[in-house]
Amino acid sequence: MGFKYTSDTFQISASVTETAANTLTTQTINLNLDSLSREILVIQYVDMDLTPPDLVPGAKTQMNASLNDANIGASGLSNSQVISVANTTIITDAGAGAAVSFANAEPRFAQNDTDVPLFVSATDDLFLSIQGIANLAAQGLCQVRIFARRARADADTYAAILTSQFN
Repeated sequence: MGFKYTSDTFQISASVTETAANTLTTQTINLNLDSLSREILVIQYVDMDLTPPDLVPGAKTQMNASLNDANIGASGLSNSQVISVANTTIITDAGAGAAVSFANAEPRFAQNDTDVPLFVSATDDLFLSIQGIANLAAQGLCQVRIFARRARADADTYAAILTSQFN
């Protein structure tokens, strides 16, 4: 890629809280990128922390969250505008009170090499979305910490990044 770093690594922290049970809620994270200077954000690492869903006998409950480059809601990694996802699931049986929980957050980083970014954004905003499934009450909270660097892209690289983000 044709870009030159203009900052050291810094952190962006944000959170989103579900407004009602099982309701998609999105928080905008403004990056204040300078489009006239072809400024981009090179994301190196993302850490997402997600509250667990309700424990409901005989049900499968979930909390899903994603950090996105567009306002697309809580989506999965198959969408090219998704940067990172987190999911927590609890499955319970109806009678014996047994339950099992699964938690996942992917990807945290692209590789252990800082020269390979997780994601490169040229848009001014990122979006943190959360949505529960089969929960009894609104309780979902997702916190995110993004480790990134600002950079200035050459004209061809900037155009390619913008084109890929709006397709």
